Amino acid sequence: MNRFTLLSVCAAASLLACTPRASTPPSGEDASTPPPSTETQPPAAPASPRAEGGGTVASSDSGSRVEDAGTTDAGLLAGSPGDAGAVKCSAMDLPLPEPRTGPPPPPKAVEDMRRRIIAAARACDYAQLSKLADEKGKSVRFTFGDGDDVAAYWKEREAEGEPILARLVNVLDLPYALQGGIYYWPWLHVTGVKNPEDWKALSDVYSEAELKGMRETRDSYYGLRVGISKTGDWQLAVSGD
Repeated sequence: MNRFTLLSVCAAASLLACTPRASTPPSGEDASTPPPSTETQPPAAPASPRAEGGGTVASSDSGSRVEDAGTTDAGLLAGSPGDAGAVKCSAMDLPLPEPRTGPPPPPKAVEDMRRRIIAAARACDYAQLSKLADEKGKSVRFTFGDGDDVAAYWKEREAEGEPILARLVNVLDLPYALQGGIYYWPWLHVTGVKNPEDWKALSDVYSEAELKGMRETRDSYYGLRVGISKTGDWQLAVSGD
């Protein structure tokens, strides 16, 4: 081989060595498939929490509470008689009491019982009233006649048109007086009626005609009075003498 031919062969070999080669895919792999991307994907956002069966869910990031619209508890409203089929009574539509001046609140056990009696009467809940009557002692004195079931007795009086539960609520909203370890509502049961203002304070409990009858017959209050002991034992809710 002459020198010119040898140079031509070397030049061709150098050109071939500098040309890039396509990589040969492994056996069984489609050469058209691009290699997997190594780019990092952002994590998917977590799904919003859901309350199982409805209820309240606490959000951990904001501290706010999300209320399920179907879980409103109407029973939390004091004095609410419940659904349309609930028992009706004279106390169910009473307005909320206005602040009154008077003695300081009684001991906690007494005040708790007072509030529970009011709530049960406003709700027309005779079963709860009966339960409260027996909670710390054997029933309450509710009549000077025959009877041993306070709930049945009051339910019958209400059916006859006597607003016994409304009177119970209104009496317990008046000031009290302490005598012999018993807290009595209204205070007039202990102190007696001293002036026309005392009679006026009873206008939410009895009608003017009923109060006039008390003034003219005995000039004293002998209407409904409620007694609760220092330990919170509901002992009486009786009228008359």
